[in-house]
Amino acid sequence: MAPVLTRVKKEQLRKRRNNLLRRHNEFWLLYGIKSWLVMELPDGQVVTYHSHPNITPPSAEDMKRNRDKPPIVKTSRDYETTNLGQPTHSMPHCVDTPIRERGIWEDLAHYLDEYRRAIV
Repeated sequence: MAPVLTRVKKEQLRKRRNNLLRRHNEFWLLYGIKSWLVMELPDGQVVTYHSHPNITPPSAEDMKRNRDKPPIVKTSRDYETTNLGQPTHSMPHCVDTPIRERGIWEDLAHYLDEYRRAIV
């Protein structure tokens, strides 16, 4: 069952879809990269893009047999995030440096603090 989309979400989907299609076209125009895209929208409508309409997309067998380099296969798992609003990694609270370098970091922190005060 397709999720119910609000008017705002529908407009956002339309803009993102058009941007994705435009980007695919740019791959061909700017870099000579052939691309094929098939999307099924939540309402069941299918949208396709072919940078070369007269060339069929390579099949799985074609990608494995007839290429010098192995195919790169990506799935939605490659792009999963835990929370879209938060970064997936966290910065360390402190940097562990050798003792001989700690004075440099303290001097730098002092300089930046003085610089910040001079600006404000």
